[in-house]
Amino acid sequence: MDPGEVGIEITPILAAGSHEPAFAAQLDVLLRRTCHIARALTGAEQAALKLWVGEDPSQARKYFSMSAKYAAFRDFKVDPRGTGLHGMKIPRGEVIRLSEAEVSSHPLFQGFGPFADAHPPMRGWLATSVCGDDGRIYGLLQLSDKSGGRDFDESDEANIRELAALIGETLDALRLASAQRPPHDQPPVRG
Repeated sequence: MDPGEVGIEITPILAAGSHEPAFAAQLDVLLRRTCHIARALTGAEQAALKLWVGEDPSQARKYFSMSAKYAAFRDFKVDPRGTGLHGMKIPRGEVIRLSEAEVSSHPLFQGFGPFADAHPPMRGWLATSVCGDDGRIYGLLQLSDKSGGRDFDESDEANIRELAALIGETLDALRLASAQRPPHDQPPVRG
């Protein structure tokens, strides 16, 4: 991980005790790397991936990748609450692209509420839902502050849409594989 990158693991994405810790750790690495790749694909200075686990918002996990420009925010860690723009419902396959001016004037933008003084600024916003094939919404992939003061463009939209689809398909495959695995305290059944 680059010096400016940070990752937050709020709670396990997998049910506690149902999977090997090494499996959950590998999943964390995959999702943290997703943020790094999203930045590389779009030229963003910030990327965040929030994943929901079930219906309980307190079970969300959030991963970040920030360039050295945002090193001052390395220790910013707050439970994802899904309010403001971060709570926007984005239909599967759609991408929301806002300039910095459009972010600050958007009716859902709340200026980060009580975290306004500590939250990294949003200089533009590119976001899409991470969804499974069955329509399951796993979470939200979002980027901000395209390098060089530029705005995100159609190419960035296409790249982030593809990355989110890949992650959704990967999470589907992992969910399916984990449902078929025997509990870690039982040996696999051999036919």
